[in-house]
Amino acid sequence: MKTITHKIARILFVFLFISSIFTSCEKEKDTIGIVKVVNSNGNTVQGATVVLNQLNTIPGTDPIDKLRQTAKTDANGKVEFEYTYEAILNIEVDYTNGNDSYTGSGVIRLLRGKIISETVEIN
Repeated sequence: MKTITHKIARILFVFLFISSIFTSCEKEKDTIGIVKVVNSNGNTVQGATVVLNQLNTIPGTDPIDKLRQTAKTDANGKVEFEYTYEAILNIEVDYTNGNDSYTGSGVIRLLRGKIISETVEIN
């Protein structure tokens, strides 16, 4: 009787050990925000500066590390930002072409583990 109980206990232990290995190694999905910049004609804009930041945050006092991020749009007018946490962020876009300056703004709500896209029109 003890032998059967020990065999069952060993089998259960091995099963629990193996199942814990496979479930604990699962990487959490990234929280990604994609901003697409277009002009008033709907054409994508390459080289626009996009800043994501929390509303009314004083530079250097971000409550979350790397909350404020800046990047330039690619040839498709898109820029991608990666975050760890959920956030609601302001989008500020600046673009200069010769002597002409264009700006745009918006808001993006990032959801943990999701890819969220937002389009901003510059004028």
